[in-house]
Amino acid sequence: MSDGQTRLEVVSDEQGFIALEREWNALWLKAHGRYFQRFDVCLLAWRHVARPQNRKLHCIVLRERGELRLVWPLVSWRRIFWTYLLPLSPDAADYTSMLVEDGPDAAARIESAWRAACARCKADFVHLPYMNEGSELHRVALREPRVLGLSRHESWVAKLRGETDWNTYCRSLGTMHGKKPGQLERRLAKEGQLSIRLVDPSDAEGIAQCVRAMLAWKRQWAERTGKKGVWLFSPYYQDFLIATLTHRSDGPDTQSLARMTVVTLDARPIAAVIMSHGNPLANAVIGSFDPAYGKFGAGAIAWEHAVKWALEHGYDIDFGVGSERFKTYWGRGNRSHAWTMQIANTAWGLVGYRTVRAFRDMYAWLKGAMRASNGTATHADDANDAAGSLEHRGK
Repeated sequence: MSDGQTRLEVVSDEQGFIALEREWNALWLKAHGRYFQRFDVCLLAWRHVARPQNRKLHCIVLRERGELRLVWPLVSWRRIFWTYLLPLSPDAADYTSMLVEDGPDAAARIESAWRAACARCKADFVHLPYMNEGSELHRVALREPRVLGLSRHESWVAKLRGETDWNTYCRSLGTMHGKKPGQLERRLAKEGQLSIRLVDPSDAEGIAQCVRAMLAWKRQWAERTGKKGVWLFSPYYQDFLIATLTHRSDGPDTQSLARMTVVTLDARPIAAVIMSHGNPLANAVIGSFDPAYGKFGAGAIAWEHAVKWALEHGYDIDFGVGSERFKTYWGRGNRSHAWTMQIANTAWGLVGYRTVRAFRDMYAWLKGAMRASNGTATHADDANDAAGSLEHRGK
């Protein structure tokens, strides 16, 4: 797309991607971009998650009169006979959105970038996790004729920027697990030497140990709740978190990309939270706790200190999707919704989807019949796993 004043291109090589850094940083500040839209975060996601898995880069770039107005980093990968297009991310629970300068032309820019992604990235399926409800991208995607799947998720934001001080804010809250802020911490302090601190970004070894512990605790939580995600078991995601916490930015500011709050008891980590810096909206990245200290609310204590840190730095907090108690508590009713969507972008993709649905229906019938005759379905299970990975992008 080029009309003399507007130019749209798809950057598909790493050097071209890196060359965008200065312009990208300027746009991120101007557009009040989110944590997951930062150039540094996207570059780390590319180097630690997407590139090691042999995904292809497709970064949509739109300029007007030579100035960068929109950037949307995407990647594609091939699964069986089909190609998927999805946002460049660490494959966790990040939102899908374009980094675009606000204004009367923003909607047209988003429409142009969407059309370019669909037409030029050669994907059979487009997967869009967690689009903010009512956003322009959400509206554009809903107009597609071949939407295959939709799911709605709750999300929560803590509005902290209007608060005068921590104590006043706490008095406005009710209780969580029957306790006001500070009470859980005082109870846990009776069990030993309690410490709550921000980990220094230069402590690479300590950060790596805490990240590994966090993910191990989170996997235990996932087993208990049934909320499993591939990212929890991914060495790529672990590497991404460590890199994010130890990275020093030369971009919009000199702060680290995110900070880790760690709760220790007798020098042993029992809970931790990772939260991004804000612009001015911070993102809750991940938090978990040792289940042995669940009854003491170790995880809630870590979140309490993370929220206090954000309030003192003038940040609101987006807790992301999910309705865990701590999100609804600190969010104080500030709920919105996000949508995950999968779209068939080609006729071949639609054929694949229909084939998978037919296969799954046949498999369900076959499995029922085999159970009725006390048989086994080992080979059918393997085939169904392959079909499921096609339909659900391997999640």
